[in-house]
Amino acid sequence: MVLLYDAAVDNGLLDALPASASDLAADLGLAGNAVRVVLDGLALWNIVVLDTDGVYARGLAAPDANGSAILRHHAGAIRRWTTIPERLRGVPPSKTGMTPNAMQIMLDAMAVRGRESAPGAVDACLALAPDAASVLDLGGGHGKFAAEFARRGLLAVMQDRPEVIDLVRRRNWLEGSDVELFAGDFFETTPERTFDIVFCAGVVYTMDGERVVRLLGRARPLVAPGGLLAVHTFLHGTDELATLFSGEMLAVVTGGPHSEQDLRGWFGEAGYRSVASQRLDRRPEWMLFAKPDGG
Repeated sequence: MVLLYDAAVDNGLLDALPASASDLAADLGLAGNAVRVVLDGLALWNIVVLDTDGVYARGLAAPDANGSAILRHHAGAIRRWTTIPERLRGVPPSKTGMTPNAMQIMLDAMAVRGRESAPGAVDACLALAPDAASVLDLGGGHGKFAAEFARRGLLAVMQDRPEVIDLVRRRNWLEGSDVELFAGDFFETTPERTFDIVFCAGVVYTMDGERVVRLLGRARPLVAPGGLLAVHTFLHGTDELATLFSGEMLAVVTGGPHSEQDLRGWFGEAGYRSVASQRLDRRPEWMLFAKPDGG
């Protein structure tokens, strides 16, 4: 169902309903038999319905925008999992990166999850840093964490790669928020100021240990005196979902969910001392907190 749905959306079928299979094929330049097969398949789940005149229309189970984002992201994950046999043979993941369309699909889905995750993650941060006035959301992607910090009254800056920041602006994901956007690869450039909280979500599990230590080292000068480094991640061995997520990471990067022990060790290598860890209510999410040595 997931793959059929993704194919239908990617080729404009659902947006063109109601219509017959032959009209859809002619209008969209698609193969008529394939259109019929895909729509008949989706009709099994009531995502589309077919009337007695041969016209397809959206069904009661057709997902809304949030559900569609999640389904399309799952379709990409399924395709990535099919490369795992190559990993077993030692073939590294492709370095070509995501297409703009794939990036948008991923961030659309992450935005849905980010809206659910942000309140709990921000609560955990502010419990340890109740007087914090500023935050850098590092690798913030969809911006939902930064927006939640801004809603709580903090000056929030979100940094990500230029192509991600461009997408955030085009999609208006932060419309109505006070989040400042900073475009740049974090290993090459950073804001010229310090922050009470440097927040990093969904980043460290995309990297191996050496790169995590580099990331943490780059972040250390950005943490204001007395400030806090906050890492939102999944932890290896703590939840079945984290274990399965390792499979998806295996397909695309050299990282994956790390253990708490490993992350604490890398904090030390980068010049931090660990101060707390907290399991969040939303599986399989954790927060790890550290302060620069002497801070």
